[in-house]
Amino acid sequence: MKEKSIISLSNIGVTYNDGKKLAVNALGDITLEIKPREFIAIVGPSGCGKSTLLNILAGFVSPSVGSVTINGEPITKPHYQRGVVFQTPVLYPWLDVRENVEFGLKMRGFSPKERHKLSDKYLKEVGLEEFKAHKPYELSGGMRQRAALARVLVNEPAIILLDEPFGALDAITRTNMQLLTRLIWSGGKSTFFLITHDVDEALSLGTRVLVMSKRPGCVIREYDTDFTYRITETLSDKTRFSKEYIALREEILALIHHQTSDASGYII
Repeated sequence: MKEKSIISLSNIGVTYNDGKKLAVNALGDITLEIKPREFIAIVGPSGCGKSTLLNILAGFVSPSVGSVTINGEPITKPHYQRGVVFQTPVLYPWLDVRENVEFGLKMRGFSPKERHKLSDKYLKEVGLEEFKAHKPYELSGGMRQRAALARVLVNEPAIILLDEPFGALDAITRTNMQLLTRLIWSGGKSTFFLITHDVDEALSLGTRVLVMSKRPGCVIREYDTDFTYRITETLSDKTRFSKEYIALREEILALIHHQTSDASGYII
């Protein structure tokens, strides 16, 4: 029996029109089934609609055409079961780390005891249990991003949407955050959905990598991958240097390059 999808997108299209300029077709005819506990990574040229697609899943944007559902119910607005981690950590500077992590639980009516139990669990998971009394401005960029991740995890969502969450981090912190994300995904129950400009990040984290076309964005190729399983099992990045990994990386880069160049081969 085929596993039932958690999220279904059917013939999704998005057109932006403010009444003053020409209409912009951001997305065109995307149909996608997302299964429980997948780690989907989306790559494509700038402006291809990756963020628009994530915003539809988050409930921030409604498609112009088509339908999107979670467990058979239409997605019409944001919900804690679809947590979002943005490139810039969204934390309240006047609250300490623990209060930030517990904010959503507080709004949902959890008791202080319940909130503390859950926040302790996920602050420990992201390695911030010793910093729970600190304000966000007292933390490094990587630590703030871990706090933002804990704030999503504490709601135990069905799907976690990652909007280029490591793009502003330095190389070492980025690698550490990728490792942490992989371990959280592999040890948890949530589905992960990542958009990124980094093909290596997509291949080393995703169990399914989707390549989008230039605007209006649609999925032109998808790959089922197991590199993230190999990296998790071996606790080593050696997989990134395998012939299979390098060949697939070059194939995806060529696809993206083809989408972003004109007939003469120059990047546009």
